[in-house]
Amino acid sequence: MSAKARIRSWSNEQGFGYIEHPEHGDLLFDFEACDFNPEVGDEVVVEEIGKRYDGSLKAKRVRCPAKPRRGDKPPPPKIPF
Repeated sequence: MSAKARIRSWSNEQGFGYIEHPEHGDLLFDFEACDFNPEVGDEVVVEEIGKRYDGSLKAKRVRCPAKPRRGDKPPPPKIPF
C-alpha cells in the first residue's frame, strides 16, 4: 500500500533523511530507497515500509512523481520547423 508524504529533512553527505508520513509519523529513508535525487519539501510516494535492525520503521521504496528518475535520459530537444 502506498501513501503520499513529504521529505522533512535530507543530508547528501550522510545519504539519509526523514519523511513525514501521514500514518507512521517520521520515517527514516536512505539514498538507496529513492529512484530520484531527494530534496527537502519534495512530495513523495512511499511504496514500501520495512523494519530497521532495532524494530523501528523505515521507508524502503520511495518515488517522487514530479522528478525524473535517476539514470533516465532527458527527452530529446524539440526542433522547431
